[in-house]
Amino acid sequence: MKKSIIILLAFMFTAVGYSQNINEVSQSGDLDSTTILPKKTSGLKRSYFGLALGASASTNGFGGNLTAALNKHFALRLGYEKVDMTFNNAFTFKQDDRSFNVTPTWKSGGLSAIVDWYMFKGLYLSAGVMVSDMNPAAKLMSADPVKIGDIEFAPDEVGEIKIAIKPEQKVAPYTALGFGRNISRDHRLTMNFELGAYFTKAYVVDVNGTKFLEGNNSNESIDNLNRTLKDVSWSGLYPVLKLGVSYKFYGSNKPKKILAERAKGKAESLAYQKR
Repeated sequence: MKKSIIILLAFMFTAVGYSQNINEVSQSGDLDSTTILPKKTSGLKRSYFGLALGASASTNGFGGNLTAALNKHFALRLGYEKVDMTFNNAFTFKQDDRSFNVTPTWKSGGLSAIVDWYMFKGLYLSAGVMVSDMNPAAKLMSADPVKIGDIEFAPDEVGEIKIAIKPEQKVAPYTALGFGRNISRDHRLTMNFELGAYFTKAYVVDVNGTKFLEGNNSNESIDNLNRTLKDVSWSGLYPVLKLGVSYKFYGSNKPKKILAERAKGKAESLAYQKR
């Protein structure tokens, strides 16, 4: 009986001493309760919220975007792209016995609001809307002087024909499949490749002429072409191939930091238990 009482008292004094050591270390600021107790340390959770700025180059133009990671699987992306490039006299078009210099203009871009769903760490689906500024065009001008009767006219005196393509609706739905990420989970920098399209319902072709070629402004063939384009369901698709890079400027990075804190807490807890 006396031995049992002595063992019980020794156990109580040991427990009290260990508790005092824990309180002293916790109050000193070297360790907190989560690092002393492994069970609580394992309950640490990682926040996936973050913000990133990105730059992109695509068939829809060059631009930038702001991405907010809402949780592990979903992110919201707001962006703007623009391209307006003219290629003077890029090639020559021949019709019958006349030649025309063709100057194409690649104009596209617009504002976008897109939701990314990350099925896996480096694979995602995107859906959203695009306010399109698409308006590619081409200018045709005679490559040689034109002789009417005994009078010869220079190409700029003859005039030009401009062919432009516009979307039937400017606000268009957008879908895409992406590889990589628009905002990294574990690092600051990340890259992505995106393959998608937005649907403008249909393309509308517009033809305008100047000076001697002004009679082409009203063309029955162009009207028939526009009616045909409206009847083709896929005519309003605009393909998008995009390559992007982004920098995460807000939010946690590597989960290794949390794992390291857990390991440190367990190791220090065991060290104090052995004292």
